[in-house]
Amino acid sequence: MIMGSIKMILPPQPHYLSGYTGFVPGYKSSCGQSYGKLTHDLFFDKTVQRSNVPVLSDLTQVYDDTVCTLEEEESINKRCEDNLRCKFTTDIMPGYAGYVPQYIFLCGNKFPADATRAINNFVKILKACSCPECVQKLGLSVKIDEKMLDVQAAGVPQNVSEYTHPLFKKDLEAEKVFKQQYKQTSPSPPSKKTYFLENGNPQKTCMAGYAGHVPGLLFEFGQSNTPATIDALNKFTDRYVKHKFQYIDGPLV
Repeated sequence: MIMGSIKMILPPQPHYLSGYTGFVPGYKSSCGQSYGKLTHDLFFDKTVQRSNVPVLSDLTQVYDDTVCTLEEEESINKRCEDNLRCKFTTDIMPGYAGYVPQYIFLCGNKFPADATRAINNFVKILKACSCPECVQKLGLSVKIDEKMLDVQAAGVPQNVSEYTHPLFKKDLEAEKVFKQQYKQTSPSPPSKKTYFLENGNPQKTCMAGYAGHVPGLLFEFGQSNTPATIDALNKFTDRYVKHKFQYIDGPLV
């Protein structure tokens, strides 16, 4: 009975299993259904553009020369050379939602920089194949990249400067302004609410990402979030104190 009840709520095949974190064509622009039902519909959606060749397919096993058509053979030759030296682009635009090999293991840099480094790592892994066929075809030795292997054996992180994107240069002035703007504050919590702290208190601000209401922030323009929040809170406190002393004896009758 339990297995039968589970089958009743499962979407029809084919569909992606819930929890799958890989790329699903068309999923980013769709919503309103459960994951399984939505991916099942996307399998049969003719408006979704798909690649006929998987990214990580083994071309030596998937394609057979005896049944390969001229069109397929031409497509394979354009995509890969010698079945190992695959052609990958490093001009990946921000917002690209497709699959990037080895990208899931990197973080901390801008998308083009990490994507470029991930593709370079993936190409190194492809070239590191030491099977007799690859050694004979590409002339590879057992020690593919002695420098890389020595660095990994010593436990020293690889030099990532060679993977940095040429379009992104470090802005020292912007980094200096950023450090001045976000100074470390005292870890002790304030005794008053943020709205009623005295002006100039370093804790009189809202943490980055706060999406709640800040009095007067709507009327602050031309500044980043932190300075605008501080100015809005200071003006709110000034108006509150002025209003408090004006009616300290109660409203006039």
